[in-house]
Amino acid sequence: MHERARTMRAPERDAEIAVADGEMRELEATVQRALARQDESALDVMGYGEVTVILKLRTGDGELACKRLPVFPTRARFERYRALLDEYLAHLAAAGVVVPHTRLWTMDRPDGQVVSYCLQRAFPAGSVGNRHLREVPPEQALEWFEGVLGAATRTITPAIGLDVQASNWVWNDGELVYIDVTTPFLRDARGRERLDVKLFMSSLPWALREPVRLLLSKSIFDKFYAARGAVLDLLGNLHKERLGDLAPLFLARANAALDEPITPEQVRAYYEEDARLWTLIQRLRRADRWWQRRVRRRVYPFLLPGAIAR
Repeated sequence: MHERARTMRAPERDAEIAVADGEMRELEATVQRALARQDESALDVMGYGEVTVILKLRTGDGELACKRLPVFPTRARFERYRALLDEYLAHLAAAGVVVPHTRLWTMDRPDGQVVSYCLQRAFPAGSVGNRHLREVPPEQALEWFEGVLGAATRTITPAIGLDVQASNWVWNDGELVYIDVTTPFLRDARGRERLDVKLFMSSLPWALREPVRLLLSKSIFDKFYAARGAVLDLLGNLHKERLGDLAPLFLARANAALDEPITPEQVRAYYEEDARLWTLIQRLRRADRWWQRRVRRRVYPFLLPGAIAR
């Protein structure tokens, strides 16, 4: 492992990101217009998470990546989330995982709900892991993977998780930087998620949120609390990113470091099961959007990606 990968860093704080409150309010107003008009063409979408969207905001101080979080029903629930995120960032720093300066911006609605964005500097699109790996030779791709593997084995415990799939990292001047911090993977002594899971499943149809939380949340989250599970998830997602040719190279390196080896058959089976799960969830969300817009004549409050090739 490179020496810099073991260097501990403090969580990067808000003061490094300056953005006018009015600029953020205008961004949120643009989002609301996009939702009301069912037209996202005015938004500069950088990418979609499974439950979030990342928008680019150009400011006088540079470009920001603004991840719009689920709307918090109360200020108290947001403050619990903020404290959990701060704790998670501290754990990542202690493990030597480099995270960019991260800031939460909020806006209180008249009804007491809280709109929130996670702000970071925008990195060049080509530096994001899934794009970076397409452009570099195998030996550099392996160097990238060794850095990710080291971060996984240093960080992950039964109480601290990490989602290490390729799109969660950027390669910045020879250094791995972890950018997807908005899901603080932290568990209590009884193995329960400390994250407000109900909130982060709020984009599912109302009648399905509790069944999905009870039946699937454990299988969705469990893998991130074991290095083997997190690496298996990364390897499986290589196929979704059309990077499957790197899987044998990465797999050999992973098995030299893991206590329990991973087989190619397990990678393929995991990828197929994961693709089926998220394809189903996205279909349910799109069906709910159609129901809300066409039948109930309501504004659907989430931005959803188009068809995702899995």
